[in-house]
Amino acid sequence: MVEALLYKKLFLYLIPLNFLIGEYNFGMQYRFTDEWAVDINTGYIGNIEGTYTSTIYENIFNSGTFYYSGPFIKTSILAVVPRGTNPLRTDYNQVEIAYRMLGYDELDFEDKTEKGKLFNISEDMQAISLSWKAGYNIIPREVFEINAFVGFGIQMRFKNTTVNSYGYNYHSDMFLVNDITESMQTTPLFHAGIKVGLKTINNVK
Repeated sequence: MVEALLYKKLFLYLIPLNFLIGEYNFGMQYRFTDEWAVDINTGYIGNIEGTYTSTIYENIFNSGTFYYSGPFIKTSILAVVPRGTNPLRTDYNQVEIAYRMLGYDELDFEDKTEKGKLFNISEDMQAISLSWKAGYNIIPREVFEINAFVGFGIQMRFKNTTVNSYGYNYHSDMFLVNDITESMQTTPLFHAGIKVGLKTINNVK
């Protein structure tokens, strides 16, 4: 029990590996009891479509969603039990709810069935997700800390998609459409990363 009592209450951190896919974030975690903490992480997702990084991810994961941009916020509660009795021997378990408000405006997409035909499309998307993460302290220090996490979740996406126009010979503005559709999609999530930050505010017993 002594190990659980020796901690600082506030942890300010970044998830730097997410910068590679255009997600710029800042997190704040407050440990309000020996075994429980709350967490908020907020930031902005930037458009990295067409960059070298996005090309690598598209080749590996067959994903082309890097044209979205917009803000996000994640709130969590953590059970902090260093090397607890759970079978995974984690330092913390985190349940996270996230909200993203993303979109893109007037991008051209080629018709896969007809060479040279382009659609000009805009989209607004709101995404809500629920995730579980297991965390491990890699470098626990008095002030500086690095911890790693893995986890999974599920996300619901609500989209408003507008086909603005289409055209041929790689000109997408020949015929105006302004066709709006609404859709919902559920997709699984996988999480892996590291948190790097500073700890402050001494715990006083």
